[in-house]
Amino acid sequence: MKRLLAALILALLLVACGRKSPAIPQATPDELGLTWRECQVSQATYLDVYQTEACFGHPAPTWSDDDTDHAGARTDHGFRLRIGDDVYETRTSANIPWDTYALYKNGQRLVSLRGEFGAYSPDISLQNVGGKVAWEFADSHQATVIYGGEDVRHLYGLEKAYVPYGINDRLIFIGQQKGKYFVIYDGYKVGPEFDEVFIAYCCEPVLYSVWRGQGRYFFRGRRGEEYYLVEIATR
Repeated sequence: MKRLLAALILALLLVACGRKSPAIPQATPDELGLTWRECQVSQATYLDVYQTEACFGHPAPTWSDDDTDHAGARTDHGFRLRIGDDVYETRTSANIPWDTYALYKNGQRLVSLRGEFGAYSPDISLQNVGGKVAWEFADSHQATVIYGGEDVRHLYGLEKAYVPYGINDRLIFIGQQKGKYFVIYDGYKVGPEFDEVFIAYCCEPVLYSVWRGQGRYFFRGRRGEEYYLVEIATR
């Protein structure tokens, strides 16, 4: 019996080790009803906040009233968001060395994550994207998005996921896998890969991070030795 159990465990481990990450389907921005605008800039102007307007004719997007209506309100313990008749909340319980952060729906726990409160809380945001809750969670060790109760890292075989937002009621975010960064929109990988996407959650660097709002999604990316400003919007 012990040998049989050991063999079963070994077989399961071999299957798990040999399992490949799910392939993410690809689509063009046009096929997804999006516009993708790239502006190549020099390394010297990569972080220049005024360069965005020079490239695209307007500043980086800012949070609108409609975005605020779709975002969770900050509470004493996290965020609170109502979607229809359902109430979603994030809550924190202190543990050593990692705190536990949990997402609740109508008082019932859906998902728990362990995180480290450093310069900022890893409980970043809670949003209504197409009638589903999107929970943004990131600390210095991990970053992910819980969407509709599922961790998108597991859904798409990602190492990390950053900065969710809704365009046309569909989820858009930055995925990271094997050292490459790319955009996932509505379950499709869209646009080229980048060797770097500037992402920050605290302090001055957050000024140069991914911006979202007004139905637009903006980021700074590097491919090789070339630097780009990228804006994605509805077509």
